[in-house]
This record gives sequence, structure tokens and C-alpha cells, in this order.
Amino acid sequence: MNDFPKEEFISRIEKIQIHIEKENIDAVIITSPSNFRYFTGLDSNFWESPTRPWYLIISKKNPIKAIIPSIGITAMQNTLVNDIETWESPNPKDEGISLLKKNIKSFPKNSNIGFELGNETFLRMSINDYQDIQKNLSEYNFVDASKILWSIRKIKSEIEISNIKEICSITSKVFDDFPQKINLGMSEKQITSIFKKELIEGGADYIQYMACASGLNGYNQIICNPTERVTKDGDILIIDTGATLNGYFSDFDRNFGFGRIHKQVLDAYNKLWEATERTLEIIKPGTSCSEIYSKLSYSLTTNNISVGRMGHGLGLQLTEPPSIMKNDKTLLEENMIITLEPSIEMDENKILVQEENLLITKDSYKLLSTRTPENLPIIN
Repeated sequence: MNDFPKEEFISRIEKIQIHIEKENIDAVIITSPSNFRYFTGLDSNFWESPTRPWYLIISKKNPIKAIIPSIGITAMQNTLVNDIETWESPNPKDEGISLLKKNIKSFPKNSNIGFELGNETFLRMSINDYQDIQKNLSEYNFVDASKILWSIRKIKSEIEISNIKEICSITSKVFDDFPQKINLGMSEKQITSIFKKELIEGGADYIQYMACASGLNGYNQIICNPTERVTKDGDILIIDTGATLNGYFSDFDRNFGFGRIHKQVLDAYNKLWEATERTLEIIKPGTSCSEIYSKLSYSLTTNNISVGRMGHGLGLQLTEPPSIMKNDKTLLEENMIITLEPSIEMDENKILVQEENLLITKDSYKLLSTRTPENLPIIN
């Protein structure tokens, strides 16, 4: 379990109860790992096993109830959840569905029961089981609760901010010191192995995400794992990492040049840096995500934009709402944490990307990542 005080979770439960009352939802049923952790503090990589579903019920009157496989009873008893029901699992014929149905039936008919059905949420239960509930409990209304969940999670508490600040600080230090740790001729795998080691020694709990790419005068993607490709003269290498502390992510990248770098690449790198610099000037509560996107787009010129969005929310998940894109009208609010991630396409299949993490403050913002170097770090 993490060491967050129980008052943190009590506050979160009280907030969602206010929202479900306002939205006329009688109960929200949670199945996904991040939301389960958000409301209980349960800290486990057991979610990597897809065999057993877990259910959490938060209603208007009853604070919180867990319906979980029996293997999880001891862990759940260490949280603030006191009302726990279990079943023996694996049991493909009935993975807790009978218990879940029984609990739904405890609410009046025609109640609105919320599930994680919307954008950037998902059901961690079989679709067949969810359809079974819909079919056999047709006297209930099953609705999307994702809007409520994200309205709470997008504003970070002091303890959430503290953890994200710390993991960003750990990651920043590793990035800042990294040019002295690597050499021309190392492979992507060798380089990222050193990076992972430095992160763990620096205090990170896990490295949940580690993308790396390299190539002459740029790279063609930023989402895949490192390969055995060896760095050569003129290469640009990017590391984009999501390290965690108490479940909370950092998510930013840095670029490194190897040997002699073409002027076009250096110019593109500087253009990205300057676009971010100009965009930071407008970051404050009340600024919309679409305004941020427009500012970055204008600074880079639209024909150089290579991805659909240029940043996102950050927290218990590597990416969270909102999205920095032209059709997201979400307004920034104090204590939101977002990334800025502009990219530029230099030639066909050659891109550069830079990313920062920042906290929205009362009047402006605070960088949580150390600022990307103004000039590309060169490794010889």
C-alpha cells in the first residue's frame, strides 16, 4: 500500500458523491486499475494478470464497497474499504457477476448506475459479463460515469502534486546528467539500460514506459521500445520515459545528437524550443487547450505538425485528459498537470519532438521538468 493518509481517499470519495448527486447517478461501479487505485490506494502490479476482475461501488449514501476475488482480501483490508465481498476466482462461469448483480439490485429500480464507458476509460471486465448485466437488469439504467471521474481526477491534490513533482525532479536529474553517461557507438538498448538504472537509483519506483528511437537527421516514431541499432555520426536519439513514484507519472523526453549534426536538424530543434517558449507565455488558468494548440501550431506552421495533439494531462496514468488539440475546449484550472509536446516534421519520416511537464498555478504555471536544453546536447 502507499503511505497516503486515509483522509486523502475520504476526500476523493466525498467529491465523487457530490458529483453523482448532481448528475442524478445512484452509484458508480469502477473496474479499471487507475480509478480503483485513485479511490482506495491499492498499490499492486497484480493488475497485469487479466484473469480476475475487481469491482468498486461508490454510491450516494454508502461510502465505498469492494467486490473482489478472494486472493485480494488481505490487501483490500489494508485500505479504508471496510465493506468487502469476495468470490473464489478464477471462475469463468461467474467472475463475481452474481455478487455484482445482487448489489445493483439493492438500489431502487430505474436507478442510474454508472460505469467507465467514455473517453480514456475502459471496463476491466468481459464485455459478455457487462452485456449480461444490461440484459438481466433491464430495469436499471446503465450510464457513462467517465465525465464525473475525470472532473475529479483532473485537479490534483497537494499529495498528488508532491509525488509528480518528485518523480519529475528525479527524471530531470537523470536527463540533465545523461550526456556524460553515454557515447557515440552505443546501441539504443545500451543507452536506455543505463537510463533505467539511473532512474531507479535516483528514487523512481518503476519505469512503466520507455520509448527510444534514433536515426540520421531525426527519427520516424516515438512510441516503440529501444532496438539494437547502434548510434552513428549525424544521428539524433530521443528517449521518452514515463517513470512512476507512488503510482504517479512523469512523462517527458529529451533529444541527443551524436557527432556532426546537420544544420537543418539544429534549426528544427531550435524552432521547437522557441515554439514552446512562446507558448509558455500564455499558460494560465482560463486558457483553453485549443488556444495552446493554436499557439504551438502558429509557431511551427501547420504543415509541420506531425501528430493529432501536442500534449495531454498527466497523473496516475501516463496520459490523461485533456488533450492539447484544436477541438479540445477544456479550460486550464489551478492544480491541473499537463504536458506540452510539440513536434516538427523535417522531411518525410523524419521528426523531432520535445516535451515538458507543468503544473497550472493560481496565476500562471510551474515547470516540473527542467527545461529542455536550448541547444541540442551533442555526444561524441
